[in-house]
Amino acid sequence: MHELSLELLGTEAAAAHVEDWRRLAALSLEPNVFLDPSFALPAAQYLGRTPQFLFVRSASRLVGLCPLIAPARFAPWQIGVWTHEQAPLGTPLIDPQHAAQALAAIFSFCRDHWPNATALFIPALPRDGSVARLLLAQAEAEGRRVRAFNVHERAMLTTGKMDVARSLGSKRRKNIEAARRKLRAMGELAFRLSGEGAEIGKEIGKEFEEFFALESKGWKGRRGTALLKSAGRAAFARAALGALAAEGKCRIARLDCGGAPIAMGLVLQSGRQAYFWKIAYDESYAAFSPGVLLTLELSQGLNEDTSVARVDSCASPDHPMIDHLWRERLALADFLVELAPESRGFSAAAGVQWLRYEMRGRAKAALRRLRQMKSAILKRKT
Repeated sequence: MHELSLELLGTEAAAAHVEDWRRLAALSLEPNVFLDPSFALPAAQYLGRTPQFLFVRSASRLVGLCPLIAPARFAPWQIGVWTHEQAPLGTPLIDPQHAAQALAAIFSFCRDHWPNATALFIPALPRDGSVARLLLAQAEAEGRRVRAFNVHERAMLTTGKMDVARSLGSKRRKNIEAARRKLRAMGELAFRLSGEGAEIGKEIGKEFEEFFALESKGWKGRRGTALLKSAGRAAFARAALGALAAEGKCRIARLDCGGAPIAMGLVLQSGRQAYFWKIAYDESYAAFSPGVLLTLELSQGLNEDTSVARVDSCASPDHPMIDHLWRERLALADFLVELAPESRGFSAAAGVQWLRYEMRGRAKAALRRLRQMKSAILKRKT
């Protein structure tokens, strides 16, 4: 193997290598559509904290790419692998033929470039994936410590494995069929999975705008997390989704009743891995479970798609809807990895990281209680 060369580039400079980057994304040891250049470059431009992209090359071949956040003043001991609010996966891109050398080179570069740092933080990494297994094996061989935080699971679907609708209990199936009948009485009920061939272009652009509008009308709009509720998020979404669709890596699932969408979903794809990234529904149809109906139709469509082997739900743990439909689980964790054996500050860095998660968990619990109280008050008033 050729000697590896490494280069840390800003967003503009990284964009000049988009073809090599795209090739690496297509063959990576583990796929990550959120690190595809069509997604990652708009995210770096519009979504706040800007990363630097570490390019690892063997001769002229790109064999590794990892987006990094330099140590902050308040945490000089820690380098971060960049993710953001729209990217629920932190897996770096690594050429499978050079995986061990490329991953080792990333850690070596971090040690040399930031000599005061003691750890690399990698969020949302699949615990049973090839990258995590390699990372843990290298760390053990070199005597470097690893700590896992935020250990959790989310729903996933292995295509062709089972009929999701048939796996439901009889009572649930009857309720779903009753909902379908009631919707059909209101208007023609139609499902479509678009975004391929001639549909790419202006037509899919219109569908993206329909999704954005539907999402903004619902609870995400009220909470301020819908894509259109932030100029940066909106610009990012339009740029990223348009670019991915043009490459055949983004499709829109929609369930129409009477010619108007009552539920829509955005499905991204990298290699044979798909990602059910976003879902939105018309809350005036909430009694008919339009999100469930859309997901069941989408599951059937993806089950029949030979280009897709597995679908990541991108959902939160214990999601109240999709966890009951997709029974398989993708195990993830945030990893803090020691850069050099017996680093003096690693135990302290791990302690600070634990405290952050503890405080975040308490804040989320308090916010959940406040929302429940607000909902109870509103119900009493009505």
